[in-house]
Amino acid sequence: MSDGDHTGFHLPTPSSHPIVASLGVALTLVGLVPSATLWRLALISIGSMILLIGVWLWVGDAIDDYRNLPD
Repeated sequence: MSDGDHTGFHLPTPSSHPIVASLGVALTLVGLVPSATLWRLALISIGSMILLIGVWLWVGDAIDDYRNLPD
């Protein structure tokens, strides 16, 4: 491959957002285990919010990365 050839693979920039999203999923799933109703709802709500924020930021970074691809 020559220096002017841009047909290689594009790798997205590293991000911590998948880790944040997976922590949100873990909290949501842990919220399904306890028997106390208040803790269950709190863990499910907090985990879901963390998941949504993590996915929102992750998709936003992917869109920005896609828009800044070289032609």
